[in-house]
Amino acid sequence: MCKRIFIFFLLCPLVSFSSWRDAEKTYDSRLSNSELRNIVIELVKDNYVFSALPWMKEYLIKDTKQLDRRIDSALSHMISVAGTKQFETLPLRFLKRSKSDNMRFIIAKKYLRDNDYSRALNYLENISSSHEVFPYAVHMQATIYTIIGDTKKADKLFDRCRTASESQISRDKKSRKLKMNRDYCMAGKARAEFKDRNFDKSDLLYLDIPKSSPVWPEILFEEAWNSYYQKNYNRALGKLVSYKAPVFNHMFNPEIDVLRALSYMKLCLYSDAKSVVQEFYDKYYNDAKSLRLYLLRHKREINHFYNSMMNYESRSKSENSLHALMLKSVLNEEAFIDLKRQFVSASKEYDRLRQRPNSRFKRATILNLQEAIVTQKRILGAFVKQRLLYHYATLSKAFEGMSYINLEVLSQRKAKLYSFDENNRSRGDIKYIERNEKQYFWDFNGEFWADELGDYVFALRSEC
Repeated sequence: MCKRIFIFFLLCPLVSFSSWRDAEKTYDSRLSNSELRNIVIELVKDNYVFSALPWMKEYLIKDTKQLDRRIDSALSHMISVAGTKQFETLPLRFLKRSKSDNMRFIIAKKYLRDNDYSRALNYLENISSSHEVFPYAVHMQATIYTIIGDTKKADKLFDRCRTASESQISRDKKSRKLKMNRDYCMAGKARAEFKDRNFDKSDLLYLDIPKSSPVWPEILFEEAWNSYYQKNYNRALGKLVSYKAPVFNHMFNPEIDVLRALSYMKLCLYSDAKSVVQEFYDKYYNDAKSLRLYLLRHKREINHFYNSMMNYESRSKSENSLHALMLKSVLNEEAFIDLKRQFVSASKEYDRLRQRPNSRFKRATILNLQEAIVTQKRILGAFVKQRLLYHYATLSKAFEGMSYINLEVLSQRKAKLYSFDENNRSRGDIKYIERNEKQYFWDFNGEFWADELGDYVFALRSEC
């Protein structure tokens, strides 16, 4: 038995060395298509995935035939390790040469971005149910049907997405992405009901998402909007107050304050609404002006955004407190974490590659890997830039909302003054609280507890 184990461990490095050696033998500075194919296959087999990326892209562009099984399998593995972003910039005519399910998913994403829903669905529907990308493909299908208004079809697909995700989770219990996909599918059902204005049903579906889910913090805001449309403003305010807990200090969502102000306004608590508006302007106005100039100044500098994130991550360096809050929010996004993980994998591959004996092939492979790393840096920089622009646009929209609320509050307070309404402002009575069968009462003791977050409810009497 010991002898067999010893032989096995001897063979493992030999297989790895053989793959590199085979690729090295094939290498020529003027590579033919067949040589490109063979080098990619051998490098991927030896787990030099990022090193093979530029050669894989070159092969996709140069060769016009459909990919054979071996190179398609290598491509599929590359996508699972390096992610989809490295390939998404290639034109569709090159991507379509692959029949792999990973590539079908990439093509569908490109069509979805172009709002070509029928073509996106066509590619998604041809992805095998046994493939690891299948749960995400079903989620995308369900999202498309929600966009085009077919909520019945979307509802069935969200259920299928949840089932498919749970099936794969049972085989890979550590997969955070699969759990997030499952919970986003649960949220998708609630969103579809919300879109159809079935607020009571949507409310119950949102409550099925566990608080332990990584997606729950952002979903809580959607729950608050649902309560608002149910005209349950006290519950909306209760859900929003949870965002004051330290566990949420990485989140940037200025619309939370807009919804708070709107909820107070709907209860005719104009002083409270006015206070929220004033706090919002005090907190963001000056920093927002400075951030706008910063974004305009660096709008064409993708590398700057990569460097700014690295500086913030290592030294907490930023332009101002608003910029820091936005960067902290991006830093905690699952998509950014994935991209950073891929970058770290490429860096580790570089360390491994440097240990190889010197040769022309090694030098060419290092140049390839450096190109892939530079591309990954640009992908990270572009992601940071895109998210900062999104957050700034959200903030601008929030300022518009606050401006409207401010004017409306002034108008309503003036009208109330002339009406000589002297209602006693009684607060904190339990009789003003509405609840469903999944919601319960307990007292707030001045501290935030994990099991209470999202379940707070105000008890304010409307002064309307």
